[in-house]
Amino acid sequence: MRVFGFLIVFLVLAGFSIHRDDYLLISSKKFTVEGSTSLGGFTCNYEIPTESTIFLGQKTGFSDKVPVKEFGCGNFLLNRDFRKTLKEKEFPNVIINLSDVRKQGENYSYNLNLDLAGKKKTFQNLILKKEGKNLKGSIELKFSDFDLHPPTKLGGAIKIDENIKLSILFRTQ
Repeated sequence: MRVFGFLIVFLVLAGFSIHRDDYLLISSKKFTVEGSTSLGGFTCNYEIPTESTIFLGQKTGFSDKVPVKEFGCGNFLLNRDFRKTLKEKEFPNVIINLSDVRKQGENYSYNLNLDLAGKKKTFQNLILKKEGKNLKGSIELKFSDFDLHPPTKLGGAIKIDENIKLSILFRTQ
């Protein structure tokens, strides 16, 4: 019985030994894809409320399975083109994995593993900037990085630029 009591006390004390600087509590996540066309820009968002924790300094991090069909681009035509471009029928989810998150002054560095349309890419030493209770990060990508082809409309009169921006926003508690 003493061993059991000692074990409980040890586990409770071990739980209290985690410092606030060892983790981040996340209350919502927002993933945004931005691009430009010959007519202007477009923005597609996916936001989800969550209660998750990012433990700093761990190589494994956390992973989000983001359904392509849940991205909102403003209207049904843009939504349809976005889904078709990302091959939603073949690859219904984008896997976004953050790992090795480390504090760097006020900001955080991290590695991003992205599984998009069946292609996996790793990007290292990216920065999440702290802005109040928000952490913001972004990366410039190309459709061709993932063997994707931006759609064209009206026989090529409307073209989408090869470059896109993926942004991540975490709201912390």
